[in-house]
Amino acid sequence: MKTKKIILTSMITLLIAFSCKEEELELLDPNVIVPETFFQNSGELQSAVNGAYSFLQSQGMYGRIGFFLLDNLSQENLGTDALQGGLKAFMEYTYDPSLGEFFTYWQSAYRGINSCNFVLEAAESGFIQNVSEEEINQRLGEVRFLRALYYFNLTNLWGDIPRPTATAASETGGVPKSSQSEVYDLIFEDLTFAIANLQDKGNTPLGRATRGAAQALKGKAHLFRGQYAEAVDVLEDIAGYTIQGVDPVDNGNIAGEFNAESIFEVNYSQEIGGDQWNATGNGVRETTFRGIEYSPLNFANIIVRPSFLAEFEDDDPRYDAYFYSAGSPFGGTTYAPGSELPINGPVAFGDPLADGSLPLVFTLASPAWRKYQNLDTRLSDGFEFSGINFRVLRYADVLLMLAEAENELGNQAAAIGYLNQVRDRVGLPNYGTAEMDSRGYPVGSQQQVFEAIVHERAVELAGEQHRYYDLKRWGLAPQVIEGFQTGKHEFLPIPQNEIDGNPDMTNADQNPGY
Repeated sequence: MKTKKIILTSMITLLIAFSCKEEELELLDPNVIVPETFFQNSGELQSAVNGAYSFLQSQGMYGRIGFFLLDNLSQENLGTDALQGGLKAFMEYTYDPSLGEFFTYWQSAYRGINSCNFVLEAAESGFIQNVSEEEINQRLGEVRFLRALYYFNLTNLWGDIPRPTATAASETGGVPKSSQSEVYDLIFEDLTFAIANLQDKGNTPLGRATRGAAQALKGKAHLFRGQYAEAVDVLEDIAGYTIQGVDPVDNGNIAGEFNAESIFEVNYSQEIGGDQWNATGNGVRETTFRGIEYSPLNFANIIVRPSFLAEFEDDDPRYDAYFYSAGSPFGGTTYAPGSELPINGPVAFGDPLADGSLPLVFTLASPAWRKYQNLDTRLSDGFEFSGINFRVLRYADVLLMLAEAENELGNQAAAIGYLNQVRDRVGLPNYGTAEMDSRGYPVGSQQQVFEAIVHERAVELAGEQHRYYDLKRWGLAPQVIEGFQTGKHEFLPIPQNEIDGNPDMTNADQNPGY
């Protein structure tokens, strides 16, 4: 369904220009949008909103740094010799404020926030003309969802952070840090508006924020703040999604995009593409590095960490859905003996098929990620890059959040029920049965149910950038993550470039331990 995706890059160059100061805008640079005259119809409003989405696609976020950052910090990954130093520092916890990858992520997220603020300021100033109030509120719902998402990630990575609610063009100086509580206040305010003004999934074009997306993110925010009753109230109200009938492999490939459990995805399209190599850190392209970076037949920068693989039960179908291992077929093609293969990497032929041909199979020393890879359908993730969408919110996550919130409220039976919905999808024994007790997952107490939730979130949401946040908020990071230091690594160091360039911040604002 790539042709139905929204095209997000149309406004990006112009919106980047809004990092300049107000006096520079007075020069009337023709490459800078003047909000007083720009918003004259629905198309121009939509184009500006598209710009707010587009920074999610940038190399600073889901294009490259975002997935490396969260996957490596969680230590789901293990780096190979090919992994560059900055990315390896994430998983080894050897980073400091000077690490350029931190600033690339930080800058991308704040440029996304700036794009959201640009649209919101135009609406507050009455500059949007010839557009119905209903449509304006729908678009404002989208950008307020997006601003909440940008801030959610920033505050969970860095804690207390600057919280601009105006564009850089309208700021008179720098922006001081706000407390994490103040950041969450804005997140909840934005998502409350979004829920009231966005449409349901069936009434929203693919790739745009829906009411369900805003509800899921708000429920997650309540959960992260320990507001369990509020989380249940929001998450229980989400309708129109199901995990039943969705093959787990389809939560990480092109064929399964926008499936029945998908709530919000960051769009990519190989057909639209773009030259990743010439993009700056914040350059937006319609493809992502994930395929080529993680591919065992291309860069092979990482493998799956063995200790993380041990989380999976021996008969869990999600193991084969999420990972390639020795004997996994790929390419969707069979080859005659002696065929010359147009790929690099360790491969071998499998057992003969009925027609005498031999399927190509991996020969791998260690399992590699299948999720977000294209090797099911082609022989290489090569220099074509990947157009697979990132699943940011999906319904299995909602069910597991409900399980956690109900367990914290003392409702263990309800929590076990939600856990078993996730188990039923893949045909695994239910919690609360003798079979699961024998596997080491009894659920006779609140603590045991919590341990089941920890396990189920690990295996269900593997490779989807959730585990680092989970381990930190549960207080399990020091036990699970090698090199994690209590009192230091709860938050990342604020990028030194931000402290040096923001007149309202000094080194005294740096996070503890750095």
